[in-house]
Amino acid sequence: MDFSHPTYLQIFLTASLPIMGLAYALVGGLKLSLVDRLQIDEGKVGRLVGGFGTMFGPTILLCGFLTDAVGRKGVWLAGSAAVAVSILMLARTRTYRGALVAVVLLGIGWAAQVNVSNVLMRVAVPADRPREQLMWATNFFDFAFGFGAFVTPMVLAMILRRLGYVKGLLLLAMLATTPVVLGVFAGMHPPPVTAQVLAGPIEHTAPTSGSAALLSSPVFWVLGFAFLFFVPLETSTAGWATTLVLRQTSSDVPDARAKQFAALTLSGFWLGFTGSRLIASILGATGVLTRILGASNEQALLVTLGLACVVLMLALAFVRGRAATSTTILLAGLATGPVFPTMMAVVLLSVQPDTMGRAVGFFFFFASVGWTVVPMIIGVVARKTNIQSGFLVAAASGAVFLTLIVIRGMMIR
Repeated sequence: MDFSHPTYLQIFLTASLPIMGLAYALVGGLKLSLVDRLQIDEGKVGRLVGGFGTMFGPTILLCGFLTDAVGRKGVWLAGSAAVAVSILMLARTRTYRGALVAVVLLGIGWAAQVNVSNVLMRVAVPADRPREQLMWATNFFDFAFGFGAFVTPMVLAMILRRLGYVKGLLLLAMLATTPVVLGVFAGMHPPPVTAQVLAGPIEHTAPTSGSAALLSSPVFWVLGFAFLFFVPLETSTAGWATTLVLRQTSSDVPDARAKQFAALTLSGFWLGFTGSRLIASILGATGVLTRILGASNEQALLVTLGLACVVLMLALAFVRGRAATSTTILLAGLATGPVFPTMMAVVLLSVQPDTMGRAVGFFFFFASVGWTVVPMIIGVVARKTNIQSGFLVAAASGAVFLTLIVIRGMMIR
């Protein structure tokens, strides 16, 4: 990505992705306000939170087919409009059922945005540029998304405090229309020339086209399963970070201070997770990573980060002491952050332009399986033993991810 001469599409993505991050973090940030406004119990709150993600896998898969069949702009505009309308519904409704419908609509619209925005990351980088540029661009764009999600709780608290619930959400609904307005003028066509690929063009392994070419590519399946086993590492670390720290806190530390330290550790994890993507983008754009990792830097980067993830998951299973546990969690944030953007670049440069929407849809469908099943297994192990032992499952998941990445490297030689 050329930071000195950005195109309209690059500016459009940079402006829209933080708002997508806001949509992703919105329901979690509104939990307490919804409890007071709707007078609902924690069980219904849980169903609201779950409602956002329930339809994500099927929706993003369907949007992948729609993106390739009817066009990216239509799917983007419809999804972005759905997000804005859902926030407006949350501002106006006073019933649990209305809030549930709004949250489900929010998840559907967000899934459409996720599908198209990932495809547009490839379109935003001219196809005749060196392949590494897409890696650095996806890391930068995903930093923009992560930044929006990271600051949402703070921004939301400030807006609700100053404007109140209804006016605050009406302001956010207006802000959420920005991707609709900007999207109208964005060129979302595929690259004019064939891109240099990272994983080998699919037509070399499958002479057919469309979905058949995509699903008959062994490399695509390896990447999909690798992603399935990776996503539980970041979700599990974030989900149990505060628990891990509190269990390693001395009993003589006051409860309030212990919880504050645990919360700071979780914030540090997300800050490192988001910031490491910006660091990877800058170091890549300036050529530092290429000098360190060599020509096949996407493979070297994924192997290095994969190995670090396995070591850190094992450390979480065996480390003792609050400081050591907190430090390990912070390092896990740094190690996991750049993995998804780099893998997405690999996937986008491994498929034909007319199948990119479906590729993103299938890729995230793999992820939805991973972040559902593996944390569930960790929870089962934790109930029978303790949460630290549960992270042996995360370490095993990381080892499978690393093995599949190594296999991917062998397949493209």
